[in-house]
Amino acid sequence: MNNRSETSHADLNVVSAASLSGHGGRFALRVMKIFAGMELHREKGTMDPSTAQASERDQVAYFSSLQIAELVASVAAEAGYIGQASLIELHHRPGAGVSGLFEIITVTKPAYLICTTESVDPGTPRVLRTESPIGVLHLWEHPNDPGLPGLPLASVPESVQATWGGRYDLLNLETLAYRPLRRAVLKATFDDPLGEVFLKVLRKDADLLAQKHKVLAEAGTPVPELIGDPVRDVLAIKRVAGMPMAQAIMDGRTPPVTGADIVAVLSGFPTELMEAPARPAWTDRLEWYAHAAETALPEETGRIQGLMAKINAVLETAHRGPLVANHGDFYEANIFVRDGKITGIIDIDSAGPGYLIDDLACFIGHLAVLPTLDQRYSHVPEFVRYYLTEFSSELAARSIDPQGLYARSASVVLSLIAGARDEEDPHWKFAARQRLAVAEGLIGGTQPIKRSLLAQ
Repeated sequence: MNNRSETSHADLNVVSAASLSGHGGRFALRVMKIFAGMELHREKGTMDPSTAQASERDQVAYFSSLQIAELVASVAAEAGYIGQASLIELHHRPGAGVSGLFEIITVTKPAYLICTTESVDPGTPRVLRTESPIGVLHLWEHPNDPGLPGLPLASVPESVQATWGGRYDLLNLETLAYRPLRRAVLKATFDDPLGEVFLKVLRKDADLLAQKHKVLAEAGTPVPELIGDPVRDVLAIKRVAGMPMAQAIMDGRTPPVTGADIVAVLSGFPTELMEAPARPAWTDRLEWYAHAAETALPEETGRIQGLMAKINAVLETAHRGPLVANHGDFYEANIFVRDGKITGIIDIDSAGPGYLIDDLACFIGHLAVLPTLDQRYSHVPEFVRYYLTEFSSELAARSIDPQGLYARSASVVLSLIAGARDEEDPHWKFAARQRLAVAEGLIGGTQPIKRSLLAQ
């Protein structure tokens, strides 16, 4: 499982969309009889981290306990499916709450329920409200996510075939990423020449994202082609040319593209994107990410607070540069390359007003944690040093303080510490501590990244 971040990138564990849709709809019908008409109460929205910390830490612990597994199993049993419930994914959004995806093992096919502490609007159909030791919980059966109205359309093979297949037969449908109440990405494979189509399921603003694709394509940025207009806030997206940069980095021993080429592509983002809503950068939510890291590693609270203080000290004086059009989630999994060139830029949801230095810091931060994911990335620290040098030169040429790049990269790594949690890996805290060490090595640019990793 790729647990680098709670947000933004696809999980590596792939779950069949057909199985997630639940017994051909029979499970959905039974659960909906229970869920329909249940009284719902609005919970408080985003909380201050100083007051949210203890409760969210308790929520994370509860979601990993036998107690909640028994609760979820009892809900499934009332719907007619008897079996044990196992937590297979846990998502913590600081200030919003905790969500878990539970698998119910039955004598036939597994069923899937989502449970969350996040707020759900009153009167939402197909959602069960229940009490627990940590407060109100909301549950629903996949794919009836109350925040993603298009998820049922994108999760059922018959509707995918009818909506996007046309004369080409659907061969396979699988879920690549699912963040309850936030987003999902599925891959539909059709007969050639249509081939692979990625279905991005959004809460809202699919039309805005489609317009971003159009504007970037017209500017010459290699974004993927869309298939038709959005349907129920679902975008159908074709595959771009080349291979994911993450794969090229794993396979190669030299950087797959130059730092100058990366900066050139980002600098080519059209000014029309400045009209899109702005998204906060990692340093703008530094306190929240520190809270999430402390929730994952409470025993390292002192180190995390010290890291945050050092980052803030640098940011007080490091010039951020001018406001420009930026990507907003720029890292190796969202970049495709071939023959030393960038051939594709994907996941442009956050594109809009921002700062070049934040895009570069996003790239550095994600690159730096790759060795904590897979030993085949053991050579990556050399890449990190190369890109830090290249990007620092590019920023200095634009009168932007390169020291800020190190601090902002450390902020990105800090945001990825909580994402190391893996319910299937009892040693996930080791990876989380490695990421903390990487962030500490980046701040100030004085400690070699490789030494940070080896010290754990």
